[in-house]
Amino acid sequence: MTRSTRTALHCVIPAAILALGAPQALAAADGDATGAARRPVTSSVSAWTPPEGFTREDSFYGMAAACESAGRDGVTEGKWSAYVCVPIAPFSPFHHLYVKR
Repeated sequence: MTRSTRTALHCVIPAAILALGAPQALAAADGDATGAARRPVTSSVSAWTPPEGFTREDSFYGMAAACESAGRDGVTEGKWSAYVCVPIAPFSPFHHLYVKR
């Protein structure tokens, strides 16, 4: 494999992965203190806007499991009434945490 072919593959493969689509965001239903009942929100991450009343929790930065845990803990502690975990980019392991106070 030539050097130019390897370079092209390093650019084309990530671009193709991003173009295939975005994963779904998970949301906790209002009033669900455990966070167990989640419904998928189908939307593109790049065009995604938070539901009305939700704001991004700037103090959080982590992966999906940590986002879910922080969201559930916040609901349990009464910091917010609901939360949504959204990937920061398609196929990214890192998520933003949006909360409804």
